[in-house]
Amino acid sequence: MSEDRPIYVIDTNILIDYVDVIPGEGGRPPHEPTIDLSEAHIVIPTVVVRELSKFKGEKSERGEASRTVLWRLRNLFEDDIHSMDEVYNLEAPIKVSNGKQLFSIMPLHKDFPKCLPFRPSSTDMDGQIILTALATSMNEKGLDTDGTEALETVAKTLFDNVVLLTNDNGLAIRARVRALSTSRYGYKYPAPYTGRREVEVPAELFADFFNSVKKNGPKVSLERFEELMPDEPPLVANEFIVMSVADPSEYPKDFDPHHNPFFDHVGRYDADQKAIVRLRYTKDIGLPNPENVGQAIYKEALLDQNIAAVICTGPAGSGKTFMATIFGYNACKDGWFIGVTAVPCENRSNIGALPGDLDEKMDPDVQPLKNALRNYLLCEDSELKKGLENLYKFGSDKDKGKDARRPLKLRIKDKVDCIWDNWFSVVPIESARGRDFAHELAIYDEFQDQNAAQADTLIKRLGMKGKIILTGDVNQIHAPYLDRDNNGLNYASRLLLDNEHVAQVCFTEDEIVRHPLVQEVAKRQKAEKTRPHQ
Repeated sequence: MSEDRPIYVIDTNILIDYVDVIPGEGGRPPHEPTIDLSEAHIVIPTVVVRELSKFKGEKSERGEASRTVLWRLRNLFEDDIHSMDEVYNLEAPIKVSNGKQLFSIMPLHKDFPKCLPFRPSSTDMDGQIILTALATSMNEKGLDTDGTEALETVAKTLFDNVVLLTNDNGLAIRARVRALSTSRYGYKYPAPYTGRREVEVPAELFADFFNSVKKNGPKVSLERFEELMPDEPPLVANEFIVMSVADPSEYPKDFDPHHNPFFDHVGRYDADQKAIVRLRYTKDIGLPNPENVGQAIYKEALLDQNIAAVICTGPAGSGKTFMATIFGYNACKDGWFIGVTAVPCENRSNIGALPGDLDEKMDPDVQPLKNALRNYLLCEDSELKKGLENLYKFGSDKDKGKDARRPLKLRIKDKVDCIWDNWFSVVPIESARGRDFAHELAIYDEFQDQNAAQADTLIKRLGMKGKIILTGDVNQIHAPYLDRDNNGLNYASRLLLDNEHVAQVCFTEDEIVRHPLVQEVAKRQKAEKTRPHQ
């Protein structure tokens, strides 16, 4: 039946999450799958087809995937005509991929459960998938699947010649206790690209770079870097290089590693110049002074007008949204853009049910940006700073003789609302997909909640003289069917890798700049993840 090929029975969740398991128009062979199916016999239970048919009407990622899989399956089997007996016994598979891969749709004989101690109801979809895997295995072993086999014979059979592919833990457990082999399925993704490289360099290379920074002299050429660092992987366009030396005594005399406000040890690889160049914008007053390497890198990427897209990842509290918002505000004031468009990308389907007009419906999603403006004004606006000082010093934010003024909280809100109305707007993600952000800054917040197709569409919204910023945290995914590997942020990172118009920034837990308690929580969570399980 299988011509000595491995046989895999496919669960519904595999087809929904990885539609390209089924070949078809517009599909791409899976990239580095965890299991090679290119020469396998793939068996799809009819109950899986029923589940896909139930989902196909949904206006969701699951519905879209179900429609795609059903369309491809129909195209595969459209011209396939065989007897019912051949189909029930898996004797008429479809050959694809130059005959190296086989596909079968597996129906169950209505009497098949009679020979089993396991008889799930017709509405138990997982149970029906297990029955199909058992029937497939019995077919391969030459046993009948019409219910006539002796119960004792079947009960003593080890069904190890067929593997049930499922990412559903509950189904896998149920299948295993019925002697079926199971396995997970997915794609092997490379380690996420961080956009920066921390390297220990020879003292002479560090001195070359440091002197080029201090004297604004010749850059460190790619040739020089490769000569002194022959074992380093190739540099990537706009990759940031964080340099150190093994022996602290070998640092240049005027370099203090403990007090380095302008991050003179950090450079950016300029692919056009083929050189590692200094950071140009750490002293720029348009954004607050960076407090760590991650913020210095992010500031550089934001203020460099040759960089049209910035991908920023990292934990909450590291300044991803704050710095993007303040950059947008100052860039608009300086005439870089005509405005900032915020596009909240978090998965929400109930926005139409909320009261109010569009701005009121979207307001909860843009509170992080408004909060960034609020915190910025409290540091930069002299009147609000004075009010805050008075509040802490005297218990009141009102100057003497000005008791009639509005409370500090309301004055802050007035100024934030004024800035927002002048420079900012917000659009639902569905509307963003039809936009062209020419001469605008677009901030895609919570981008990890997009899948690859959605992310691809949004990235292409960049217009002439525009800039897009993608922010998010792959550890906080709210959308179904997405994980740390297949989300939009990782897709964008891989798609735009080594592009001279793109910079990537990845903050670490050590670079959280919120209250010390938040930093301590992040450290403890990191320690818990790495602690060996008892």
